Amino acid sequence: PNNFKNNNFKNIPFDPIKTEKGFIYEIEQRTDQRECPYCHADKAYINDYAFVEIGCSENNEIQDTIRIKKVRFKCRVCHKTFTPEIKGVNRYDKNTEQIKQLIYSDFARKLTFQDIANKYHLSNGRIVQLFDEKVKFVPRLKMPRVLCIDEIRFSEEINQKFVCVLTDFEKGEIVDIIKNRQMAYLREYFGSINPNELNIVKVFISDMYDAYESVRSRYFERAVHVVDLFHVIAQLTNAVNRLRTKAMNTKAKKGGLAYNFMKAHWKYFICRSSKVPDKFYTYAKTGEVFHYDDLILECLKLDSDLWSGYAILQELFSYANHYYSFEEAVNFINRLVSRLYATTSDILKTVAKTYHRWRNEIANGLAKGQRQMKYTNVIAESLNNQLKTIIKSAYGYHNFERFRKRAMLIMTYGKSPYKKGTKLLSYPLHV
Repeated sequence: PNNFKNNNFKNIPFDPIKTEKGFIYEIEQRTDQRECPYCHADKAYINDYAFVEIGCSENNEIQDTIRIKKVRFKCRVCHKTFTPEIKGVNRYDKNTEQIKQLIYSDFARKLTFQDIANKYHLSNGRIVQLFDEKVKFVPRLKMPRVLCIDEIRFSEEINQKFVCVLTDFEKGEIVDIIKNRQMAYLREYFGSINPNELNIVKVFISDMYDAYESVRSRYFERAVHVVDLFHVIAQLTNAVNRLRTKAMNTKAKKGGLAYNFMKAHWKYFICRSSKVPDKFYTYAKTGEVFHYDDLILECLKLDSDLWSGYAILQELFSYANHYYSFEEAVNFINRLVSRLYATTSDILKTVAKTYHRWRNEIANGLAKGQRQMKYTNVIAESLNNQLKTIIKSAYGYHNFERFRKRAMLIMTYGKSPYKKGTKLLSYPLHV
């Protein structure tokens, strides 16, 4: 390896030994470096030899090994034993510094700890140990002009179910990951940031979680609060889906045409009508054939609330992108709220109450901003899905700090070389 020094070893040619998985390269430590590190006398003699094997593989297909014949001396003056240092590998370490550097660089790539362990023929625990030893600190990015805040499920523990993810809307980067979405954690986090930096944020995008509104009003007073349209639609689609289930179980005959269709093709009741395929459904019991559009219409007629909820959902789908001014958007939301309140369903009235509570923030999301663009959480949702993949592929993280550092390395700092002067780790990371 490049980091081994020639003056550590005897200049003796050895042919590599072929094995099933790779080669064994034998080298022998010099025996003329006999100064005692304890008393500095140069009157030591060879006490014995020992063989040490150090992995030097760079991929998981070839398993190469360096076999070092190490010498152990005994001092004639102080009678202590010692082995001269071999530069390029730490004492008791089974891998060279060169291999370690390759492992460190893999920490910023989309590989699980187990993938890295398999690649270098090490245990998963050893890779995690190396990560914890070397990755001491990964800084957050500065607050962006447009900040998205959202959460993802992290674990099943009561106090650690959701972590909060901050995203830069304009650059598509994860700014930071907060340990918990509860208000106490959010207050501690944002309260530690300089107010001048917080003032950089001009647009604050979130879902309809009350804690996020509290954060916005307390720490981002000058920012426009935008509720993402995805969460607005999700509120209504969940309600319509509940009404579909209720109508299916109470108004349709079990095993009948409507029941079977509503159960098997539930997604067509909560999507845009234009997404319903132009195809036919065959009722297995009678062999009768019906067009999807006709069957959906017949199913909706079973329940007036389901009909109303579906119609309002289609209006939201069709006209949500037609409103360009804040006033137009507010009027649109108010009209939806009135229609939802006019139904007899408590489920739909709950949605109406939520829409009314957040009508200004929803309108900010529907209306175009000064830059003639609509702000959404779609970037954050995409990055969140990648974070979920990291958690899932590792079969769950139990240590939040380890997860945060690894996710930031992969998602934020792994995209491009580190900015000059940014001290991220206790070692140079090459990407």
